[in-house]
Amino acid sequence: TALGSRLKQIPGLLREDPAFARYVGARGLATMGRMAAPFYILFAGTSLGLTGQTLGILTAAFTLSGTFSNLAWGALADRHGFRLAFLGAIGLWVASTAALMVSSGLLLTVLVFIGIGAAFQGFQAASMNLTLEFGHRDELPMRIALANTASELAGTIGPLLGGALATALGYDAVFYASMAFLIAGGGLVLRYVPEPRQGR
Repeated sequence: TALGSRLKQIPGLLREDPAFARYVGARGLATMGRMAAPFYILFAGTSLGLTGQTLGILTAAFTLSGTFSNLAWGALADRHGFRLAFLGAIGLWVASTAALMVSSGLLLTVLVFIGIGAAFQGFQAASMNLTLEFGHRDELPMRIALANTASELAGTIGPLLGGALATALGYDAVFYASMAFLIAGGGLVLRYVPEPRQGR
């Protein structure tokens, strides 16, 4: 099928599956929460002092938690579906961001970065796999392309907006905005996007 013909099918695809259309919007909103990602380490550095040792510890906490949390997110998704994993990751992300704003000392900050790393990984895995559970298999490539395009567009705009907020109002404003987008995206899924497996 020609690309132009496939693109013309997108409005119909979204109309025929309103749950998927709402999911695409919710995923885009929640992905805007990534605006805070570049500023977590900078914020931690203001209270801890960004030495090479501190940077290495926080980076290791973030990376390793993301790696090992895959097992937990996978087990949760196997048992209850990727929708719950998506919501759980958003909840952990919001809680970790809020905790970072009030944490002090290296140990608490490391725990927060463990939460953020696990939330990042859970959100990414759940977002990609939840997309696969909507609709018919023959429409899957277009659904993946549509969901990923919306997500990456939001992922590009988010850090730019975050940078503007950080410059004008400081890191706290970036974190509050990030949490607002995450809560909005999660709330949309919670209320308006049912578990796709239940419709099968």
